Amino acid sequence: MKLSVFYEHIIEAAKQENKSISEICKLASSFGIKGVEIENKRLFEDKKGVLSNLKEGNLEISCMYGFFDFSHSDDLNPGFKMVDLADELSIKKIMLIPGFLEDFEFLSIIYKQKVDKMIDMLKKVCIYAKEKDIMVVLEDFDDKIAPFATAKQLTYFYENIPELYCAFDTGNFLYSEEDALEVLPLFIDNIGHVHCKDRSFDVKEGEIPKATVKGRNMYSAPVGNGVIPMKEIVNRILAKGYHDYFAIEHFGSLNQLEDMKLSADWFRNNFNV
Repeated sequence: MKLSVFYEHIIEAAKQENKSISEICKLASSFGIKGVEIENKRLFEDKKGVLSNLKEGNLEISCMYGFFDFSHSDDLNPGFKMVDLADELSIKKIMLIPGFLEDFEFLSIIYKQKVDKMIDMLKKVCIYAKEKDIMVVLEDFDDKIAPFATAKQLTYFYENIPELYCAFDTGNFLYSEEDALEVLPLFIDNIGHVHCKDRSFDVKEGEIPKATVKGRNMYSAPVGNGVIPMKEIVNRILAKGYHDYFAIEHFGSLNQLEDMKLSADWFRNNFNV
């Protein structure tokens, strides 16, 4: 088991603590964090600067992610370029968010056409990545405009793209009012990456909450300090033989550095990190 954290959290922590990004990278490393989850645009825009910051903290890139619009575009080049960047930087795992739909596109006939087009495009990128020994993963994205938000929607992608693996996000199923522990067996044999996101229904002053599909406001929480049964989920994933990165995630937190440390401490106290 290895721990990573989102590079966006590091950037936010630097602003919140009035420190440099490289200083936060060093602190993250001191917490036992080994890698970062980073958006591809960060590397395309400032590869040299990012890599320098990571080197300062002795951190590696655990997974690179990127957003695409495969349901409305026929251009595969952005996806291929992301794979090429991963290959250049020896990043072995990438997450592609293949696109979102408008409300009217969720009508049955249009929906299938759009999703199947998205799948066809994503499959081609997955095959290209596999040739370079790079794993492509997809998560349960927490937004109604994503046709891969629920367990059923996500399963459809995996059934139609054998080369695609699951990035199991522990907190995103709650957005769809689904129980992550209950749906875990559907994905346990196909997990290629894990996002450890806990969530709380306790109001956090100043933080902007995210509402579930039933309108319940969710707030960020350090791993192990919210309502998600994190310990049991992690134990089950480990028991299945997954021992790669577990990514700490708490977007929206107003105390990123503190939550980062609390999350890492929770892992250290409960698992062999």
